[in-house]
Amino acid sequence: MRSRGYRSRTAEQGAAALERVGLIVVAAMVVAGVVAGISGAQLQTAVGNAVCRILDQGSCPPKGSTATPLQRATWGEYVALGDSYASGEGAGDYDPDTDYDHGDEWDRDNWGDDERNRCHRSGNAYSNVIQREGTGITFEGGSTFAACSGATQDDLTDDNDSNDHENPQLDDLDDDVSLVTMSIGGNDLGFADVVKDCVINGESGIPMLDSCQDTHADRIDERLDTMHEELVDTYDEIQEQARNARVVIVGYPELFEQEPRDSVSNLLFAEDQEWMNEQAGELNDMLREAAREAGVEFIDPTEAFRGHGIGSDDPWINDLNWGGPGLSLVDPGSFHPNAQGHAAMAELVEDQIREPEYP
Repeated sequence: MRSRGYRSRTAEQGAAALERVGLIVVAAMVVAGVVAGISGAQLQTAVGNAVCRILDQGSCPPKGSTATPLQRATWGEYVALGDSYASGEGAGDYDPDTDYDHGDEWDRDNWGDDERNRCHRSGNAYSNVIQREGTGITFEGGSTFAACSGATQDDLTDDNDSNDHENPQLDDLDDDVSLVTMSIGGNDLGFADVVKDCVINGESGIPMLDSCQDTHADRIDERLDTMHEELVDTYDEIQEQARNARVVIVGYPELFEQEPRDSVSNLLFAEDQEWMNEQAGELNDMLREAAREAGVEFIDPTEAFRGHGIGSDDPWINDLNWGGPGLSLVDPGSFHPNAQGHAAMAELVEDQIREPEYP
């Protein structure tokens, strides 16, 4: 008993001494920061990292320039944010908690229960693939999968009104996060409506009626301009809430082959497919520029998907599929990457984590 008491007093004394040393170090850093003119955010981050190590508070950001890009991405927690292209809509193997809509069920036990969550978080989504055994990538702080099909920028900062039990995605960010990936912007651009309208009336469709290009071209150009400013602010906010994290923005693949043909399977004319590919390129250009301006990383999957668009011999994108879940006429996984597509995007993310390229 005496021995245990002695060790306990010694530990308490050591902890107190460590705290005193920590206070001295923090005070010295504050003075040095003020003298050097370091910004408040930079000083706060540096002080927080120092305290983390002094007090041995679990995982801490790696010290100095000797840390590899992989170490800087994996010392803490990984948080995956975004929309359907991040959640894995269309890739199958959905988490049951994100694959139900009681209002669509014929089961009498669920009648009157309108709970719904169709975020469709897939086990095949790129954020899950990069953590599979054999990739050599392990996050010391674990991971959080917050991406949700249908998400817009509003769902990053507000509760998701379309799906139950979905808090603001940015709520999952803090100083213990080492990597953030995000795909978002397609829904803010209204791209689902673009595809739908092109199926209903394309450029070579019903004469005397506005085609999908007539309806959306000017609107998309204007929205891209406003989205640029919004996303710079969003990327800045992510960096403020996850001050020690690498932030990687993942763009969107082109849906169709470079030289498409009129398609009976998806009811789209070739010229509309080409135009939609061009819009995906414009979106990626805007995302790249916003990432560059905010100082975050960016991945463009366009080249990796060459030869694997809808209409190719080995498509990584789902064609139009009829008969979705519940009462849906069309499968929401239509025009989204399949499991092979997400495996390809995961490889791009893995490469970026190890050998980053900046926009």
